[in-house]
Amino acid sequence: MKNLQTSVGKLLLSAAMTLSCAVAMAQNKVTGTVIDDKGDPIIGATVRVNGSKEGTVTDLDGHFSLSAAQDAKLSISYVGYVTREVDVKGTTPVKVVLSESAKSLNDIIVIGYGIQKKADLSSAIAVLDAKEITKTPGGLSAGLQSQVPGVQVTNGRIHIRGVGSINNTDPLYVVDGMIGGAVPDENDIASIQVLKDAASCAIYGARGANGVIVLTTKRGKAGKTTVDYNGYLGWKTFTNEIDLLNGRQLAELINEEMYNINPQRTDYMKGLSDPEAIGEGYNMFKAITRTGSYQKHNVSVSGGSENANFRVTGIYGNDKSLYVKEGSENFTMNVVSDFKKGIFGFGETVTIGRNLNHNTDMLKLISIKWSTACPIYDPQAPTGYAGASLGTDMENPRATADNTWHHNETNTMTGNAWLTVEPIKGLVYKFNFGADLYRFNSRSYVADYYVGDYQKNTPDTYSMGNNRSNRFLYEHTLTYDKAFGDHRLNFMAGITSEETKGYGFNASARAMPGREVLILGATQKADSKEVGSSELHNSMYSYLARAMYSYAGKYMLTANFRRDGSSNFSKANRYGNFPSFSAAWRVSQEKFMKSLTWLDDLKLRASWGKLGNANISPYQYQSTVSFNAVRYYFNDVEHTGALPMTPSNPDVKWEASTSTDIGFDLTMLKNRLSLTADYYRNKTQDMLVNVPIARAAGYIDAFPTMNAGSIENKGFELVATWRDHIGSNFDYSVSANLSTVSNKVLGLGANNEIFAANNVTCTRVGNSIGQFWGYKTAGLFRSDTEAASYVNDKGERLQPAAKAGDIRFIDLNGDGVINAGDQTFIGNPIPSFSYGFSVEAQYRAAIGTFDFSMVWNGSQGNDIYNNTRYYGEGMYHNYACFSSTLNRFRAEELTFVNPVSGKTTVYPKNTETDMPRAAYGDPNQNMRQSDRYVENGSYLRLKTIVLGYTMPKDWCRRVYMENMRFYVGAKNLFTFTGYTGYDPEVGDQDSSGTNLTRGVDGLTSWDLTFPNNKEFYIGLQLTF
Repeated sequence: MKNLQTSVGKLLLSAAMTLSCAVAMAQNKVTGTVIDDKGDPIIGATVRVNGSKEGTVTDLDGHFSLSAAQDAKLSISYVGYVTREVDVKGTTPVKVVLSESAKSLNDIIVIGYGIQKKADLSSAIAVLDAKEITKTPGGLSAGLQSQVPGVQVTNGRIHIRGVGSINNTDPLYVVDGMIGGAVPDENDIASIQVLKDAASCAIYGARGANGVIVLTTKRGKAGKTTVDYNGYLGWKTFTNEIDLLNGRQLAELINEEMYNINPQRTDYMKGLSDPEAIGEGYNMFKAITRTGSYQKHNVSVSGGSENANFRVTGIYGNDKSLYVKEGSENFTMNVVSDFKKGIFGFGETVTIGRNLNHNTDMLKLISIKWSTACPIYDPQAPTGYAGASLGTDMENPRATADNTWHHNETNTMTGNAWLTVEPIKGLVYKFNFGADLYRFNSRSYVADYYVGDYQKNTPDTYSMGNNRSNRFLYEHTLTYDKAFGDHRLNFMAGITSEETKGYGFNASARAMPGREVLILGATQKADSKEVGSSELHNSMYSYLARAMYSYAGKYMLTANFRRDGSSNFSKANRYGNFPSFSAAWRVSQEKFMKSLTWLDDLKLRASWGKLGNANISPYQYQSTVSFNAVRYYFNDVEHTGALPMTPSNPDVKWEASTSTDIGFDLTMLKNRLSLTADYYRNKTQDMLVNVPIARAAGYIDAFPTMNAGSIENKGFELVATWRDHIGSNFDYSVSANLSTVSNKVLGLGANNEIFAANNVTCTRVGNSIGQFWGYKTAGLFRSDTEAASYVNDKGERLQPAAKAGDIRFIDLNGDGVINAGDQTFIGNPIPSFSYGFSVEAQYRAAIGTFDFSMVWNGSQGNDIYNNTRYYGEGMYHNYACFSSTLNRFRAEELTFVNPVSGKTTVYPKNTETDMPRAAYGDPNQNMRQSDRYVENGSYLRLKTIVLGYTMPKDWCRRVYMENMRFYVGAKNLFTFTGYTGYDPEVGDQDSSGTNLTRGVDGLTSWDLTFPNNKEFYIGLQLTF
């Protein structure tokens, strides 16, 4: 029995040893390295073998070593980076590249007067990846427009969640805690947060109604001193060019215009009597434009230690405009530093900038009116330029460019410095001092010159101006943060004060000794001297507080309060109170959700708050008087009188808006897919409007400002992002966003409607802001009989001057007359929805890393009032016209023999068209404002596309560099739209920012709605 037991024991021992050997033989020692996108090692990354407890962390060089089966799969993770899974496949070493996760729940988000983990946010805050905006010139505005739902950018103006007021609705910028700070260069930005709902914006009170964009700048890091360079060169052209009739075609058109009015006439212009002899003619638009170019060079030096760091940046840029004689030059220096000693901390951000801008009085859009049959240059003329002729009466824009100039110099210094003290753990006092110094100098000159009969200035005029302002900000805040068990509390309270003082003067004189001697005192016409001045002083004082509470990372509550007092209002209404509340529930943290392994995080949010709008003109509670508007002579001596300009309203107070937001944040499938959705409703009350009063009050077309308006915006926002990889060398992400906004005017006081843009837009209660206004049309009359048959109930012709080819206008109110009473809403500039999507990819090869990105954006359902067609499709005058007028209506073929030259022109029959006939003087008023000019403004545009190459680290180090990236790209390369104008991204024509003229293209000039450029650029990024 004993022998049997011994034998069995030996057998079991042998079996155990055999099994352990087999297991050992199936295990491999796996080694590898974990690095980031830039090739730098990631220290402390967690490496685990899926399905086992085996795991380790990377060392100081990013290396790891562990045992795993030949067919094992490794999971590599690190806070702030996308988790990767890699197959061992029996080969080592393994190289793993982790990409930063823009959606990491542990990311720290900068909020108003503080920071917060992304997971704990209970409000609507969008985060834009700061790395992406460095890939293209002007990357910040492009990124906001295309990658943040609810943000619209047109011609540099930004609207967040629609237009909530007829007054200025520009968002507030906060840079490193400096309210209204200078927007940094995209290469100096470390983080970008867009605060969209009341819960996040209420801490900024009166300034938060239009949204807040919070930026932080890059700081120095502990370690060796680093030198970075980022520079690019670019070229730009128009995204679209509209063809004009050449000289011959325009002459034929004008002759036809005159014939159609009176076939018996003989007074045709001799200069247009032989179209063939004119040939191609002259194109003024091309004479004043060119290929533009730009460049920017950013050099920064940074470094530091654990307790002190610095970063100094110098930037130079210049821009050669698409228009001759115009351009700009910029110089910027940015200095930041941070110091810490014990319980004390100190830091500052200072930006010094200088901008030199050069432009002329040249009217850009009007240049398309210049007759292509008229010469531009005349060698025999004193100036070398030809004056307007052949029935036209306008200035020569090219001559204007050479005989007028404006040189503007802007110098700014903006920044802030702060001191923090932490006497006990979690309790921090912070003092923040900010300064915004602005200096503007201008010089302008209009030469003594004349070109033809319509362009004269004599004697010459020289003027100078200077404006300066100083704004100072003082903030004291106390923050306490404490965690105990599953509870976390954060309290903040503070007081702030701000004061702005500004001064300005201007002076001018005529009859200078010469173009080289521009001295006001040297004028040869002493009585031509004029001097003016201005002064501005306003201030604000505020109290603010916030309380945040979270429990077990599942339930979050936040309350904000701010009380602002502004000198813009009378003492009775000087203060406004702005509270907000928000709550969030991380449903995914509940036990009943743990079985959903595909779900990483789900958070529900809701917020309500009250905001204010302080972007209004000062002194509206006081009457204003002008001492320069009235002049009279007494005893042959000129005197000035006083004229009341605006009546007072001591009851004027803050515009206020209430905002409600409901949303959710969702990540799933191992953080590869993320979704964020929000529904919002904003209602502006006490909106400031000018209410009409009787002229007997003594004011001429000037109305008091009253809090009598109300507007509502509501909409939906959605953004979805997919991030993944193929193999270990190819990463990619796809992101898309969609936003809607519905705008409705609820009240305008005694005004039921406000007209703007030469009555092209109307803002009326019950409709949205700035809808297009005009006549409805019903095509063209196809025959004279049809035109004569268009009568009212009395048998009277509704359009007595109409003939075949004229536009039929609808008698909308049925009163038997076509007049202003038949005008109605004919279009809406607000889109049904806006959208954008982006694609990013990165491939790592032995020869380097290749990256690719493209961003698209678009809108759907908005209209554009194409006022450029008023000039270009008039066909009732002697000015240039678009080539689209070649398709104009003709009831029959016309063989025309010019009685002046005897030359014959054959005009073919053309009735299958919607282009009206040519008729000199426009007897039917075809050009009156109507839905004929309203076009579908929907578009899809490739906003940016970039291809880059990064050299391998070991190659860089051979030439004493840490990193080198070269890239090429383009902006606005493709646009898909049915709009026939120059550019479907049409902004607001009103420089005051009233939002009443959005979507009107070419109202007077392109100073405010300048078409976007098509750009091509190359760039280089270096790190030493």
